Amino acid sequence: MELRYTMVDSGQVLVLSDAVVKHIVSNRQSRSGQAEAGGQLFATFEDSTVLVTRATGPRKADHRSRFCFIPHRVSERREIKQLFKAGLHFVGDWHTHPQSVPRPSEIDLSNISDMFAKSRHGLAGFVLIIAGTEAPPHGLCVAICDERQCTELAITEELP
Repeated sequence: MELRYTMVDSGQVLVLSDAVVKHIVSNRQSRSGQAEAGGQLFATFEDSTVLVTRATGPRKADHRSRFCFIPHRVSERREIKQLFKAGLHFVGDWHTHPQSVPRPSEIDLSNISDMFAKSRHGLAGFVLIIAGTEAPPHGLCVAICDERQCTELAITEELP
């Protein structure tokens, strides 16, 4: 399933490839007591389309519990360098929450805003995806975040 979201402010389209959606969905917290999972998102840019084709994680070195996910930052930096050499650009993060329709926590919002402000990039915002226990697209919160705010995106198209 490929999911498309329109970024109203820029007119760009964010596309989550089938492989990315499957990877994120396969890590949902569908069982009681299952730990949060997460990783990074990588994309290519084609005209006004941001095509997210790769989702990484979770990694053995990540800290994971039922209500917490802390990525291993050294592994993340290594992924960014390796995938950039392969032509993919880091565009954001994903992780899971043990709720059917997820919402970012204050910690999530603070972390992504801080990461955006401290990173070197030419992006207007980072993508934040939170996967809940419900199936996509309703079980996904997809947002664009900068140092000041996160704007949730509405799905515009779902392709099989």
